[in-house]
Amino acid sequence: MVTEQLRKSRLELEKLNTLREKAIALSRNWLTRCRELITRARSLKDLDEVERELIDIINEIKDFLSECKEELGYLDPTLRNIVSDPMQEAVEGIVLARLLARKRVPSHEELGVGPREYVLGIGDSVGELRRVALHLLLEGRVAEAERLAEMMEEIYEGLNLMVLPDSLVPVRRKADLARSLVEKTLSEILMLKSSGGRE
Repeated sequence: MVTEQLRKSRLELEKLNTLREKAIALSRNWLTRCRELITRARSLKDLDEVERELIDIINEIKDFLSECKEELGYLDPTLRNIVSDPMQEAVEGIVLARLLARKRVPSHEELGVGPREYVLGIGDSVGELRRVALHLLLEGRVAEAERLAEMMEEIYEGLNLMVLPDSLVPVRRKADLARSLVEKTLSEILMLKSSGGRE
C-alpha cells in the first residue's frame, strides 16, 4: 500500500542529494573566489571591479537556488544553508570594498541577500578592516588607519544593539570579536602616535 509512495519519496530525495552535492562543490568555488577578491580589496586597488565580481557571485548563488526550486518544486532549507557561507563572504567583500572606497554600504535588499547573511558578512568585515588598518600603520598612515578604526567601531556598535537568539543569527559572537579587534586597533594607533609615528 505504500510502495509507490516510498518510491516517489526516494526519487525526490535522490534528486535533492544530487543538488546538495552540486551545492557543496559550487560553494567551495564561490568561497575561493570571494576570498581572492577580498585579498584584492585589501590592496586598495580595483575596488569597483572587486565589488562587481562579488555581486556576480551573489547573482550566481541566487540563480542556483532558483534552479533548485524549479527542479524540486520547492526550496529545501538544506540547500539554502549550504550556500549561506559564500553569500555571507560575498557580502563581507562588498562591504569592505565600499568602505575602503568611502562609499555608502548597500542594504541587504539592494544586494538581494537575506538579513542573516548580511549581518554576519558585515560583522566579518571588521577583521578585514583591521588588516588594512595595520598595513596603513606600518606605512605610517595613521590618519587613514584611524578612519578605518572608526568604521570598525561603528559596525561593532550596530552589532551590539542586536539582541537576538544565536539560533536565529549568532551576532553576539561577532559583536564580541569586533569589540576586541576595535580595542586592539585603537591601542596600536595610540602607541604609534605616542611614539611619534607619521601622519
